[in-house]
Parts: sequence; C-alpha cells; structure tokens
Amino acid sequence: MDRGHRQARQFPNISAWRRKVCGDLTSVFDFAAPVNGLPSLPATTTIGSRCDGVPNPVPQTNALPAQESGTRPARALPYQANGYLDRLEISGTTMRPWFKMVNVGTPAKQAAHFSIHPNAHRSRTPWQYTVEAGGTQEDFFNVGAGFGDGKYDISMYGPNRFMRRFIGDATTAGKSAFVSSRFAVESGTGKLAIWFTMKNTSTSSVTFTVKSNAYRSGSWTYTVPAGGSTEDFFNNVALANGWYDYTITVSSDTGWSQRFVGHIETGAASISG
Repeated sequence: MDRGHRQARQFPNISAWRRKVCGDLTSVFDFAAPVNGLPSLPATTTIGSRCDGVPNPVPQTNALPAQESGTRPARALPYQANGYLDRLEISGTTMRPWFKMVNVGTPAKQAAHFSIHPNAHRSRTPWQYTVEAGGTQEDFFNVGAGFGDGKYDISMYGPNRFMRRFIGDATTAGKSAFVSSRFAVESGTGKLAIWFTMKNTSTSSVTFTVKSNAYRSGSWTYTVPAGGSTEDFFNNVALANGWYDYTITVSSDTGWSQRFVGHIETGAASISG
C-alpha cells in the first residue's frame, strides 16, 4: 500500500475525553514571535561539576516552598470558563440550587473540564463535568432535608484558577438574591469585561455589594428594588490583564455570599496571575 492510502492511526492509550480537553503541548510555543537561543547559564566551575564528597540531602521540614513572586508571560488558552448559581427550586423540604457551567465565546475552541465540590453540610464527593466549546451545562444539588436542611456551601472549579463559591441558606432571605456573570466588550475600552447581573426576587429592596479581593481595589454597592435587577461591568482585561477575584454579598442576609475568581481569555497572550 502506498503512503497516500495509509489510514491515520491514533495512539490507543489516549482516551477520546482526554483528546477533547487536553492539548498536545505545542500551544506553549509562540511560533509568531519565537525566542531564539538559550539563556545564559552559570559556569560548571561555579555550580560544581562533580558530586564527590557531597552528602546526601536530609529533609529538614515538610513545609511547601514559598511561591516565587511576580508574574510570567502566559499563552492564550482555548477556554472561556464561566459559571454561576442560576436558580433555586424549593418545594417543601426539597431544595435544589441549580448551577450553570459555561464555555462560550470566541476563545472557547476546546472543551473545558469543571468540577463541583460541596464544602459542608453533605457528602464532599465532587461531581465532574465536561462542557463542549460553545456549550453550557447545568446540574442541581439537593440541599434540603438530610442535606443541610437548606444550608449550602459549594465550590465550582475549572481551568486556569477558575473558581466560584456559593454560600447561603435556602430558608433565609438570601434565597431571593441571584447573581449571574458573563463576558462582553465594554464600550469605553473596547476590551472584554466581566459583567454581573444582580437580581432580587423578594418583596423588599436589597443592596448588593461587590468587593474586589485581588488584582484591583474597591467595593461597589447597588440597591435593587423588589422584583428588579441591575447589571454592571468590571473591566479587568483593561486593568488587570484579565484576572479577577470578587466577592458579592447582600444586605438582607449576612450568611449569603458568592465569590467569582478566574481569568478572562481574549485569544491573545497574557500574563500569569
């Protein structure tokens, strides 16, 4: 059989799922602007060319080393991870928060892996999800009778330091507060920003507070009338190379909070967080 008629073969030990969510490492190279040559290395006389007479290392402590400070160049990733608590279904003692996982936008060219972890009030077994490029997926967790009796503390994780954490109680005032997130261009800078939509389904006005935990400073408050909603953007691509970390709280329930952490992908190279 000549070369032109041979059938392409795939290595059988790599699963279809792994091919879907993992790259082949070539994306770590910037072929459009390559860096040629090697960095300067110390002379072997400085670091020693032999190990004769050097004692075997003896561990002194099991403490983890301190993380190196500063940032480094980072290549673009083929995901646009997003997620939020979309709604609460309550029927008697049955209480179900529904979580939405999103991988939508021009940079989303590959499936993204998410996992959801209960932190308290129920079994801490994580649930795993794969969201296709351009797709969404949702699931609910029971937090009613026998599963926290309304209380929940649940985290959602995804690629590149993506994290959401939802804390609340489906029996208290926070059950009427909802926040969804999305990524869209902000007209003032022409760059992507994270947008929060804050919704109040109660019969009284509620003040939402958005506080930045890192990458920029500040807190912002929004009074949302009964049955109303409001939206605002935070231009973290323009101000913080796409990195964001916000915690949102409400005036009506001190036990309710939601945290949004991650990186907004633009399709271009960025820096590490």
